[in-house]
This record gives sequence, structure tokens and C-alpha cells, in this order.
Amino acid sequence: MPKEIELKAHVKDWQALLNQLRQSNFISNEKYEEKKDIYFFNPLINQSFRVRKETFTDSNKKILKNTIFTVKEKILENGIETNREVELDLDFNKFDSSIEFFESMGFRQTINKDKKGYSFDFSYFETPLHIELLKVNSLGWFFEIEFIVDEQTDKKECDLLVQYLYKTLDYFNISHDDIEMKYYSQLIEES
Repeated sequence: MPKEIELKAHVKDWQALLNQLRQSNFISNEKYEEKKDIYFFNPLINQSFRVRKETFTDSNKKILKNTIFTVKEKILENGIETNREVELDLDFNKFDSSIEFFESMGFRQTINKDKKGYSFDFSYFETPLHIELLKVNSLGWFFEIEFIVDEQTDKKECDLLVQYLYKTLDYFNISHDDIEMKYYSQLIEES
């Protein structure tokens, strides 16, 4: 099971940051993306999970579409999120029937989250870093950065990757004060 080590930060001027990303020699694989997430919860089993519909369009106008079920084990500490995920990919056209299926089983929708923006690969470090510049619901624009590593990655390596996350913020002139310390779900519930 892969593990994600990530953080997100508020963005004041998304267009300037997008230009900066595009001008970096370490950036590749730009895509435009749209993600619609619906979170479900069933109190009988005390479990929540996400159903996502996502669309990616690359520079060649190739469109990739998926429906993904995700269950996460999440830890958030000082703005650094560490996730272990189990995912199941389905055909894009299964999204609506998936929602209907889970609702019919007694799961209730808790959070709806829409993300639209850009994703990139960043090759500044030895370990590949994924970057997303996204508008999330009415919360504004965010800079999301994440390493995806093997679950067996040792603590020393994980600590180094956390330092690389901070260095990435510095590289793109994003203040550490702009790091968001809460999950999107908390922000959406509070808005």
C-alpha cells in the first residue's frame, strides 16, 4: 500500500504561481484536472470513504477519466499529512451508479469537494514530487505537494521528504505561514 507525505498551502496569486511553475526547468507533465469527491460515512461500521470522479487533460488534449473509491488512514501533524490509501479504479461512467449504490446501502453523504486546476511533476529532488495548483470549492486556491512512497519507507527517509516539502515551498516563494493545518473536510464544514 503506498504512503503519501504531503502538505497544502494557501495561494495568494494563483496565476503568478502558475506562470512560475511553467517556467521552472524542473517541471514536467502539466495537466489540467477536475476532481469531484463525495465522502460517505456509515455509523454502523464507523467507516468513511471517498468516491471520486476525475478528469485529466494533458498538453496533447488527451483526456483521462476515472472513478476511484478510496479509503484512507490519515495523520495530520503540523500541516504535514501522511496517508495510507487503498484505492479501486472503475470506469468513469460508473460514478453516478456508485453514488446510488452506496446511498441505497445506508451510507450518507457527508462532504462534497470539487477541485479544479493544474498538476505537474517536479524533478528537483531524487524522489519525484507531485504538485497540484487547485481551486477547492469556495475555499480558494491551494498549492498541494506530495511524495508517494512505499509503506516500508523508513522514518529517516520520510523526515527528509518532509524537509523537501518545505524546500519546495521556498523554491516557489510560498511562505510557511500559508501552510494549511486542517483537512479540506474541516475547512468545508466550517465554511
